[in-house]
Amino acid sequence: MGRPIPWTLGHWNPWALWLRPKAALWKNMVSQPNMNEIAGKGRWATRIVAGLLILLLGGVYLATLHPGVGRGDSAELQYVGPLLGVCHAPGYAVEVTFAKLFSLLPVGSSVAWRINLMMAVFGVIGCLALYGSVRRITRQILPAVVAATILGFSSIYWSHSLLAEVYVFYGTFLLLGVYTTVRFVESNKAAWLYLTALLLGVCIGDRIAEVFILPAFAALWLGYRKQVRLSVVRLVVSLALFVLPFAYSVGFFMLRCDPARPDARDDAERSRVIERRPLFIELSGPERLEYAVRHCSGLMWAKHVQYSAERLRWDIDKYVWLLSGRGGFGDRFKPRGLESEAKYQQQGSGGSVGALGVLLAVLGVWFCRRRWGWVLFGLVMFTGNTAFYLWHQPPNNLDFTIPGIVGLAFLAGLGTAGCNRQASRSRWRTVYQVVCLAVPLFLLISNYRFMNRRTVEEDRRVAYCARLADAPLPPESVIISQRNSGMVYRYLFHIEAGRRDVSVVNADPGEWPRLIKHFNRQGRPTYLRTTPNNQWQRGRVIMPGDVIREDVRMPCRRRTPKPLARLGFLLTASK
Repeated sequence: MGRPIPWTLGHWNPWALWLRPKAALWKNMVSQPNMNEIAGKGRWATRIVAGLLILLLGGVYLATLHPGVGRGDSAELQYVGPLLGVCHAPGYAVEVTFAKLFSLLPVGSSVAWRINLMMAVFGVIGCLALYGSVRRITRQILPAVVAATILGFSSIYWSHSLLAEVYVFYGTFLLLGVYTTVRFVESNKAAWLYLTALLLGVCIGDRIAEVFILPAFAALWLGYRKQVRLSVVRLVVSLALFVLPFAYSVGFFMLRCDPARPDARDDAERSRVIERRPLFIELSGPERLEYAVRHCSGLMWAKHVQYSAERLRWDIDKYVWLLSGRGGFGDRFKPRGLESEAKYQQQGSGGSVGALGVLLAVLGVWFCRRRWGWVLFGLVMFTGNTAFYLWHQPPNNLDFTIPGIVGLAFLAGLGTAGCNRQASRSRWRTVYQVVCLAVPLFLLISNYRFMNRRTVEEDRRVAYCARLADAPLPPESVIISQRNSGMVYRYLFHIEAGRRDVSVVNADPGEWPRLIKHFNRQGRPTYLRTTPNNQWQRGRVIMPGDVIREDVRMPCRRRTPKPLARLGFLLTASK
């Protein structure tokens, strides 16, 4: 036999080197499932579950949605939004812009209802963003569902998804920023980083106090700094996108805060008559810019921060009460203390996250400890928001806890996923995750009766507000009121009735005699608002008016035309 040909020998054979990998590839294609097909099925399952979440959360929110105009800040947003006006500091320019768009929708019974609908839509979007975030981190669907529904059915988040407010709005942009952060960590693509910066800029630019959640994103970077690249160019572009929403808010304020406009006229009147200081429009250029920046940053509220070591324990008790889920059992388990200060008894209703949800969050820290970047992310978001909650101590400070609840719901989703060991991928883990669905189910059942705003009493109030909007007030009338009720009257007369000639001036009762004298000198019919006669019966007040002393109320009632007196108007005259 002759010598073997070298290119036919073993590993030296080039044909063998080419054919063997092809044969192995063919064998894998035949014996193993198509991974692209599996990924496609996973995407469809994720989308189907996301659709079911939309139906569940959207259906619950619509069933419990507030039917009309709210009070105080809610009424202000419903009033300012359609006019593209300016809210109280920090202005909420982005939210006002969206409110204007929703006010134009051809659905619903009123502008107020459409802006309430906006909150429900943003509430669902925020839950979907958390669902997508946990789904991508855990590669599982049930943990993502648990996280999204724990957030969606927590009382603080749910209640602010039913009525025009600010908390769920900026919370949704925070949640969208969490989702884009997950995408950036996965892909290291600059586009996701830039989108994250823009979304967080909207969240913090709309409410500057949420700067306390930024350390959570810095903590996440510590965990994945070798996986993602933050070059100088990326950081500069991200910073520019981050400050863009705040720049929009400042520009919006400077353009829209014009006393010549109907939506700002009443505030301008108040500034002239009550506060006796120069109007914004009368300031010089640099002073106007400084005033706008202070307004949009919320620095005007810094003097209202009321930190107190005595109230610290009380605020901790309130937060524990909220997170334990005891609120789902009613007032029975409300914490006691500071009895002499009734305003600090405001606890809200229902429970958020719940004791079992907090337990899931603790398990999430344990199960995900090897991926400590995500653990730090959830923990720092919760602790940063809690630090702000304990430092900022107005009566309603439980409203500011949504970012902290987001952090706990995020960790609860990781806890539902369990550990990542191969041995744990069994039917027992599936059983465990199905059992975890009991946490949001408890929140849904226990909170529903407290969250439902579509009640008989609210429907009666909406009907009464409709009659109030049709009140036969004389031209160029003035209504003097306190702020919470005054914003309702502005909405009713300026938006629903189109009565731009009616001025509503908000002031403390001590200022009322001087205001009455001022407007009477101008020959303008001036009215106070109190509870209408027919609402004193049976101890039920559908729409309370302002508190007016009886010695003032009775003379005014005698000179007021009966159709207006029945609605609670009191015609005044200066002495």
